[in-house]
Amino acid sequence: MDHVKVLKRAWAILWQYRVLWVFGVIVVLCAAGTSGNPTFNPGDGGGDNQANVPPWVGEVPWGRTYELEEFAPGVAEALEEFAPEIVAALAGLAGVILAIVAALCCFALVVTVLRVIFLYISETALIRMVNEYEETGQKRGVREGFRLGWSRTALRLFIIDLLTRLPGLLIGLMLVIFGAVALGWMFLVSDSAALMGVGVVAAIGLAFLTILAAIVLALGISLVRPLIFRVCAVEELGVIESIRVGFDFIKAHLADTVVMWLIMIGLHIGWAIAMIPVVLFLLLAGGVVGALAGLSVGGLSAFLFEGAVPWILGFGVGIPIFFIVVGIPSVFLGGLAEVYKSSVWTLTYRELRALEGLENDSGESAGAAASAE
Repeated sequence: MDHVKVLKRAWAILWQYRVLWVFGVIVVLCAAGTSGNPTFNPGDGGGDNQANVPPWVGEVPWGRTYELEEFAPGVAEALEEFAPEIVAALAGLAGVILAIVAALCCFALVVTVLRVIFLYISETALIRMVNEYEETGQKRGVREGFRLGWSRTALRLFIIDLLTRLPGLLIGLMLVIFGAVALGWMFLVSDSAALMGVGVVAAIGLAFLTILAAIVLALGISLVRPLIFRVCAVEELGVIESIRVGFDFIKAHLADTVVMWLIMIGLHIGWAIAMIPVVLFLLLAGGVVGALAGLSVGGLSAFLFEGAVPWILGFGVGIPIFFIVVGIPSVFLGGLAEVYKSSVWTLTYRELRALEGLENDSGESAGAAASAE
């Protein structure tokens, strides 16, 4: 297979078929996500607890027990009188907070479902639109692209993706189990430094092997996933059949597939390096534009409001503008990269399938010539 030809053709499609940009941007938006576990460790100070006592209470003899009435006469009766109202108000506030949390959870669930739906619809549309363009030369519009993507194939791609990620989830679960077992072992043998050391070394070794297996699995999935997706979307096969045919197809063209996979990894690394100055420029531009907008709004509002209101208005305008200036070009460039990547793998699948057809035709021709002789 001529890999350079495929790369050049994908580049030409990227600029000739600009409707694909819409679906590339949707893929980037729907696939994007962050996760984190922010922690805060205030520390316990240690030593003498009197160091943390406010200076104005230093003269209080703490050995004596005080009654509330000694400090605030009448407060106890007031609390008893208004206790039902306070409890009712707190219960109402708790109900409102729970309702807000439930609404936010429902909203997050709906957004997640919509992201998944549009992600696989857009991936299906990219594959089918490029494949059809190569076969017929016909360009589809955005509405027709959504019609091509809204199909059973999108659901099948989701299931295939889920099945290919299950081994990674199992490896992660194994890592958690190993960590729990190692922690329990250290608690059991806490009296023996030697046994504890053995447990720590074994836990580190198992964790290393598990992480290594996860990396190898992720690389393997990144190798087979694109062509399995193309088998499913182009040939319109079922989930299990697509996986089986996809693996057979990759085994038959393993060398060409690995070469293209390595090329794509290299392009990905080069793209990441090239994006560093772009991102820095966008951060600088976003900071300047956001700061100017925020200062302008804050300065104008200072003639009408006092205190912290101008600052709040300035930040409320400047920060969204900063994210808009940085985010929109970044998402657009990511969408272009997604279109190019998808086109490369679709063209790779078409080229390899065409090579299979040529080999079959040449085999049949050779067989016919041999029988004629």
